[in-house]
Amino acid sequence: DIDLKPTTYTYNAVIHSLAKSGEVQAASRAEKVLQNMVNRYRAGGTDVMPTTINFNTVLGAWAKSNSGRSGAERAEKVLTWMDDLRNSGNTDIKPDTISFNACIDAWARSGYKKAAERAEQILRHMDQLYAAGNEAIKADSYSYNTVLNAWAKSGLNGAPQRAERILSIMQAKYRNGDISLKPNTRTYTTVVDTWAKSNERNAARKAEEILVAMQSEYERTNDDDAKPNTATANAVMNSCAFTKVDSDKHDALTIAFRVFDWLSSQVDIAPDAYTYTIMLSVCSNLLPRQDTSTRYSHARKLFLKCRESGYVNDFVLRKLRHTVTEEEYMSLVDYRVNSSARNLPASWTRNISKNKSRNRSKGSKW
Repeated sequence: DIDLKPTTYTYNAVIHSLAKSGEVQAASRAEKVLQNMVNRYRAGGTDVMPTTINFNTVLGAWAKSNSGRSGAERAEKVLTWMDDLRNSGNTDIKPDTISFNACIDAWARSGYKKAAERAEQILRHMDQLYAAGNEAIKADSYSYNTVLNAWAKSGLNGAPQRAERILSIMQAKYRNGDISLKPNTRTYTTVVDTWAKSNERNAARKAEEILVAMQSEYERTNDDDAKPNTATANAVMNSCAFTKVDSDKHDALTIAFRVFDWLSSQVDIAPDAYTYTIMLSVCSNLLPRQDTSTRYSHARKLFLKCRESGYVNDFVLRKLRHTVTEEEYMSLVDYRVNSSARNLPASWTRNISKNKSRNRSKGSKW
């Protein structure tokens, strides 16, 4: 029955549904449907026409497939497939910025130890193609931010310096008129996060310097695009909490409380549950275990503020318990034996769900 033949619309709907399904084999199945579509087109099917959109949907599925290195490599093969089809005369299939960004994203999410290197190689290739006249493949802020994210996740020696170099390229291109490469809050926060996850000396100091520069620039320009937010401050405090170099720990302790005080003093942003978890980690990791009075004093102040602001969750409780003695912990939770967050007074936990929603909203802007 000719009426039952799949059409371009049918293939588009199936590929899109599979790609967005979240199933374990979603990317592989979406690619198989796409291959069937291409085969029908090559066989002379007039009712099907594969396009760049179909391929980009499959590339996006591979990026989000949680398939590690193999998923990223598969994404690159799909990109090569697109290019081969274009070179063979199919003008409806043409790799573009979205195609390359999906491959970069696949590597950034892969967990492979050399993922950041490969992601940056793809970014450089995009820049070369654009410089050679291919205007469909222009790296944008998403391209650069995703490579920065790959370096932040890598934990490799020299990762912060690589991230700083990428940031400087973005800044230079933006100053020269490329507004699509304007560094934003995510850009700077990711560079801070790269320092936080490194073993480098002076990591906390470097992280704070970025925050200070962001705030100074905001005060000078009143530009919200790169204004530091709670996530930025949290990343700096995180760099302090997990300082690896012993000689840096005293400085890191001072920086952490300085940044916490700065965040607490802001009008439009404030500490959240993650802030308090990090700061309790600062106390746990940077204050001597034998100095119980100082650890308790700082932990108590932090926890009381956390209670007052309604951000107590199980992570906060777990870190509090790790920082103070058991007797001190019990006194702070009013001697509740079963002190999970769901058993605490509602006023202590009232903002937890709101904070999750806010984080999702911030993430969507990035």
